[in-house]
Amino acid sequence: MRNHSYTSTHILAKEGWIYSILALMVFLIAYAFSFFAWFFFLLFLGTVFCYRNPERIAEEDDERCLIAPMDGVVTDISKISLNDNSEALRIVIRKSLFGVGVLRAPLAMTLSDVKNRFGLFMDSSSALFSNLSERKSITCKSQFASIKLVISAGLWSQKMTLFKKAGAFKAGERIGFLRDGEMALLLPLDTRVKVSLSDEVKAGATILGYLAYKDKDDK
Repeated sequence: MRNHSYTSTHILAKEGWIYSILALMVFLIAYAFSFFAWFFFLLFLGTVFCYRNPERIAEEDDERCLIAPMDGVVTDISKISLNDNSEALRIVIRKSLFGVGVLRAPLAMTLSDVKNRFGLFMDSSSALFSNLSERKSITCKSQFASIKLVISAGLWSQKMTLFKKAGAFKAGERIGFLRDGEMALLLPLDTRVKVSLSDEVKAGATILGYLAYKDKDDK
């Protein structure tokens, strides 16, 4: 995963600028020579679509709510055991190639630790994906709980991008880019989940659930 400076709010994610320019140049050359110009125009539109960077507004503004960090479909909600013998609630979101690739912070948080596992860029539907794929595990700390984001790159990813920023990310703020793959959120067991299996979620907009209120007087 490459670390890039903090992203902008341009309508097209900067990770796709060079690809979009190249696709546009190829289209113009094909148009000038009347060589399958329609095909290369569709290719240009498809490239722009894959790297779109829309503004998103969360469905709620509760500071304990967990916002979807990635566009995709919920493929797993389960309790798992971790290496330190503790347990966590896992929510997995799988992204398609044509979903928005911008990753967003699920809540106000800081990135305290990033671990890399080098692997293969492979189909996320493969039975070997969880064991062999390129992966980043990110520990995130908020004022309510620590969570972990496990990002796995799919066949069409080529690379994963994590943005640099001094200080904390706000809930829904852009934190990185992934063209294809999946993300697992490892959450406290008492997290109240709002989504179900096969639900389609939108990064920065859909609410996945809520962190528990630990203090009886906290309202």
